[in-house]
Amino acid sequence: MSLTFISHADAERFSLSAAGAKVLELENPLSEEASVMRTSLAPGMLDMLAWNLNRDVAEARLFEMGSVYELSDGPQGEARREPRRACLGATAAAVRSSLSVGGALDVSKGEHAVATETFRGFKGDVENLLAAFGGDVSYGRETAEYFHPGRTARVRVNGVVVAQFGQIHPEVVEARKLRQDVFLAEFDLEQLYRLGLRPVKFAALGKYPAVERDFSFVFGDDISFEQMQGAATGLKIAELREFLPVEIFRGGSIAAGKYSALLRVRFQSGERTLREDEVVRWSERIVAVLTGLGGAQRV
Repeated sequence: MSLTFISHADAERFSLSAAGAKVLELENPLSEEASVMRTSLAPGMLDMLAWNLNRDVAEARLFEMGSVYELSDGPQGEARREPRRACLGATAAAVRSSLSVGGALDVSKGEHAVATETFRGFKGDVENLLAAFGGDVSYGRETAEYFHPGRTARVRVNGVVVAQFGQIHPEVVEARKLRQDVFLAEFDLEQLYRLGLRPVKFAALGKYPAVERDFSFVFGDDISFEQMQGAATGLKIAELREFLPVEIFRGGSIAAGKYSALLRVRFQSGERTLREDEVVRWSERIVAVLTGLGGAQRV
């Protein structure tokens, strides 16, 4: 649990408040560093990560739930609001330690490969939290400036922004004297509570064998995995159980502005063993729809 008082500078830099909202100032602050009520859980989380790093706890993973504070104009004048937030914080070493050995998705050769995979590992923490709630999840690139521009994302559920997360910008890391890169995610609990919990569904384990097929495609950087997944599931193949990315590769023989994606699909029926001609037909439909997105199949 972090302090609810922060500085004016932190209130302005880390605020997630709605446009037009004002900070809630203390009448008798003890210092400038604790002169306003917090507008975000991020400053406190960064302080707690720094506290751990300064005591040689290199692998720190923390969370906090609490209120932020703001003044908003309303019909009765200025009204005080205390929206609820949740915050996850982790050092880069802690995130990397949780990655499975040999399970790296991005096998590209280059200086950013490890950092990119670490970001994906932290994204998994965010996805695990959101999995409890209902709705369709999508990701965007527009986030606060205190995040690293290439390793951050904004989360929408049913079109509503519910979170932003990523690696903290190197300038912020340096200014706060953090001893290594850190990752942070902040969730709008007010919006998540409105969504409600996802209904739990049970399905018996399949009695019949599954069939897997791998497809290697080259796509432009403007094509996301969500688009590929949406195209495949849009085929309405009842036996299509999974559509997953296995590996991403850039460089080498892959032209600039493009990447190679190895995609794995799993077919399974709950009623019978699948025939080879069925699997071939479904695979051809998936290849066709991915080609329609602009992908070029690699053989």
